[in-house]
Amino acid sequence: MPTTPSPTKKIRRCFFFSLAFVIVVPITCIILGVTLHPTQFQYNAREPTSDDGIRERKVRLHADLISAGLKQGMMVLEWDFTGDTCNPKVSECANVNIYFDANLLQHSDTNSNELSDNNRPTIPTFIWNVTAVVLDPILSNAPTFQTKLIVFRPYDYLSHSVSHTRASEVYYPFDRYLAAVYAFANEASTNETVRLSLESTSGLAVGLKISADVMNTSGLVEEGIPEIVAAEVILQRGTLIKWYCMVITIIFWLITLTICLVMIMTVGFGFQQRNEIVVIPVGTVFAFTQLRSTMPGAPEGFGDILVYHSFSFPRLALQRAAALIAHSFTQRRAPHPGDNDEFRRMVTDGHELKRSLAAGSLGLDSKGGMADDIPEGVLDVWAEVPS
Repeated sequence: MPTTPSPTKKIRRCFFFSLAFVIVVPITCIILGVTLHPTQFQYNAREPTSDDGIRERKVRLHADLISAGLKQGMMVLEWDFTGDTCNPKVSECANVNIYFDANLLQHSDTNSNELSDNNRPTIPTFIWNVTAVVLDPILSNAPTFQTKLIVFRPYDYLSHSVSHTRASEVYYPFDRYLAAVYAFANEASTNETVRLSLESTSGLAVGLKISADVMNTSGLVEEGIPEIVAAEVILQRGTLIKWYCMVITIIFWLITLTICLVMIMTVGFGFQQRNEIVVIPVGTVFAFTQLRSTMPGAPEGFGDILVYHSFSFPRLALQRAAALIAHSFTQRRAPHPGDNDEFRRMVTDGHELKRSLAAGSLGLDSKGGMADDIPEGVLDVWAEVPS
């Protein structure tokens, strides 16, 4: 025959289970946070940092991600110079003009008020003077500058549909965007081409997974095409944010379906529920609204796919209908006396009370009221007890 465990064993099992729970759950969450956290915006040039047998001048850059805002449609990169093959201590080094594609930058970064066009840039974004860095590093300006890149939707030659590129907040948290960098360099005095390369990148953005696809243009020099910086940056939500949004959505739906099942059991099959159950749908509406605001980078208002699939139309409609039907049903249908054991007990006590009064065995108190030993609740159902 099965035997129930002793209280000591139950306490011991409860203790070890609770101890394992408080140890395993935090460790699991920490591991998930470390492994699924967005990686650094990192790129390292695969080619060696040599001249590759070519005597042309070459300037090397490093890009550091400062910030990225999808709502602002902007990504800020800070550029530093990591090397220059021209040594001012050995030979004279001319200034180098560095040009960026102005249509991929915000207009404030072009340092001009000229109209937008698709011609070759004529106004440099930065003028690089290696002589000042080497021979006069204290009094010269810091060799660094920032560019604000425009964030736009990924271009697809086969499909221009937004549903294909998902470059809209409507598809949060599965939206993705693109930023591009195109830069080249010329000597200021001779206007001769200077090789420009991106050696490395770094940086992190809150809640975003950023990856770079840098084009290797060093092989184009042999074909007469200057080496330039050409990179495409993909911006999308982090993996943890996607999982967080999906888990919340699933929980919302489970609670909604549970409320609907309670309504079906109450209205359709006559199972009685407490009246307090009808306030749960109203309370969950405010709780879910507050919980949705905790989603990192969630668009303001309603209109994204999470709203359409869980937060607004289907879920709230089901909750409103379930609350209305269950509330109206519980208010209209009073419980039958035969369905309540407590009510039957009070009816029995009422019969005994009437018989005692009829026999004169139950007296009155000193004030003419009923005696104190009348069972509690009997007087409440006095009128419903048949004679």
